[in-house]
Amino acid sequence: MIDTLLKKQVDKSQLIFFALSSSLGLAILLIVIQLFIDTRSVFNSENDLLGNQNLIIYKDLGRNNAFTDQEIKELQQQPFINKTGGFTHGTYRVLASVTLPNYTGISTEMFLEAVGDQFIDIKSTDWSWQPGDREVPIIIPKNYINLYNFGYAASTGMPQINEKIIRQIPIELKLTGSSQTKMYSAYILDASEKINSILVPESFLNHTNKTLSPNKASKISRIILDVINPSDPKLLEFLASKNYNYLSNDVQNSKLSYVLKLILSVVLAIGLLITFLSIYLVVTNINLLILKNKQTITHLHFLGYSKAQIAKVYHKIAFKILGVSIIIALLISIGCKFWIAPYLEILQVDSTLITIAYLIIISIIIFIGLAVYYRKHTNSKIQQMLRPNTSLLTTEN
Repeated sequence: MIDTLLKKQVDKSQLIFFALSSSLGLAILLIVIQLFIDTRSVFNSENDLLGNQNLIIYKDLGRNNAFTDQEIKELQQQPFINKTGGFTHGTYRVLASVTLPNYTGISTEMFLEAVGDQFIDIKSTDWSWQPGDREVPIIIPKNYINLYNFGYAASTGMPQINEKIIRQIPIELKLTGSSQTKMYSAYILDASEKINSILVPESFLNHTNKTLSPNKASKISRIILDVINPSDPKLLEFLASKNYNYLSNDVQNSKLSYVLKLILSVVLAIGLLITFLSIYLVVTNINLLILKNKQTITHLHFLGYSKAQIAKVYHKIAFKILGVSIIIALLISIGCKFWIAPYLEILQVDSTLITIAYLIIISIIIFIGLAVYYRKHTNSKIQQMLRPNTSLLTTEN
């Protein structure tokens, strides 16, 4: 009976409108969250088009093109630069030899560099070295493998190399410094898409520089910058004022990353705005329903119905609106996931079903959070209604 009396003033068309508007906001919210989850590997990747938030700078060619301590300190003090790392080079000659079964050995002169581990996109426990270690891990640019396979190997008849087995190829390094020569065994740990250099652990380079060429100082001729946005006009203006050079591709890639992140952030903000407005409309509607039923609520309370029993009717109304909204929003977001999946494949993003599990969990959390809020708000209004000498002329949000 109490349900029938209190629901007389309920306008079902209004409730449907609130449910649909809430669904729209929540759907946008879930879709953006889903996109962030699916593309997190792209945005967080250090070797991908969208994840590139580093910029490598260098000076014009010449004898005095190394960065001084003062210049490095000045870079570190800039607000648009998070971290800086210098490329340390070997102060000795390097001869690398590779012997493949049934093929003539290959020898070539090369160079070795090192940079801080935080700037390297290859994360491995094997990326370390200390005196006495049997082998030295090396990271090479990925395009070197392509150049070998489709250039050198194709023209000389040498076997092509798969990235998966590249670690198994033994390499002998002959390092000739100003004071002595040493031999080291090495192997290619992985290939980097981010840094176009032949890298070894910093500990190895510092040790060999000190051992083989103790009288030569290793200078920093290139610096890698960790920045929020490599295409930031303030950053580019600063680099131009100092005559520092950089690769334009890094800036172009970061512009795309920045624009995509901005679009997702704007859409997320719109979804949040619509959701909050919908919540506000639902709360306002419940306030109006309670206000319209003021006399009925008072009479029911005098007849012995508790505040909890009266509030329960409005809890059901709010929970139904919320439940329908979240179910519709969840279905829309899941549908969009499968619709967007082919486009994400272009970015080499694997859209897995795990995302749906995340969306369901997030939806449950949203439902519980809003349900608790609606419950507390309704209880507060009912208590205010039944308190002597009070009214609901002022609404509480």
